[in-house]
Amino acid sequence: MDEILTPLNHREIEYNAKKLSGCAIPDSFLYKSDKARALLDWISQTGSRVFDDDLVMDYGTDCLRLYLLFEQTPKEHDAPFYESWNEGALEGMYKFLGRYRRFILAATAWNRQGGYQAIQKESLERMRRASGQAQQKIEKCIGRENTMPNRHNIVSALMELLNVLQKELQIGEIVTKVRKHAMDEAVPKTVRDANAGSNVQEAAANTGSQEAVTQLCREYVILIAPFACDLSKMLWEKMDEYLLNTSI
Repeated sequence: MDEILTPLNHREIEYNAKKLSGCAIPDSFLYKSDKARALLDWISQTGSRVFDDDLVMDYGTDCLRLYLLFEQTPKEHDAPFYESWNEGALEGMYKFLGRYRRFILAATAWNRQGGYQAIQKESLERMRRASGQAQQKIEKCIGRENTMPNRHNIVSALMELLNVLQKELQIGEIVTKVRKHAMDEAVPKTVRDANAGSNVQEAAANTGSQEAVTQLCREYVILIAPFACDLSKMLWEKMDEYLLNTSI
């Protein structure tokens, strides 16, 4: 549980991500078109020219990739180089990645405790609808020209979807419970009774809700993975560890 509260440490993430093997994040829909591959190539090639070692140490390559999408791209020969980056935007991207990490870890831990077994169908539908809309928006942006407004809209779609998921899955409340060491309060008594066999039909429905939340989390990781590769690999592996230790 302490991991949820630990601040984002991109140096450790990048180091550990390089050691991962067999982390099978499925190919996102983003990889299915020539324009998508061209966009990812552009990020890689541009980053290799402008990523300063100090910036990588301060923020990590995931953060810098997202910055290239969201902000005006710094040029290799801008002078002074470091000041050509918008520090406020860099900090914003870094915090966004921290929220992404905390969202996956907190939702996974809460789901494992059974906290989402009683989630309302309306909430699941709102999240599914938001996820579908984000995917459509990103597909449209990728299908257009590689311009700053289109790249900006890709990151905006990821941020907006994260806001919806955090609200519906009550991530803020979960983190508060973690701080108070109150995670055991996650499973309501009615849900525990259902899982004990008093209501088999209700127990099956509750398990379906847990599976739906897991799927929504996985879809978000797949969506952001092309742009935040290292962190996404680690979070995908964390979810796999969770699934190996639960009946979902």
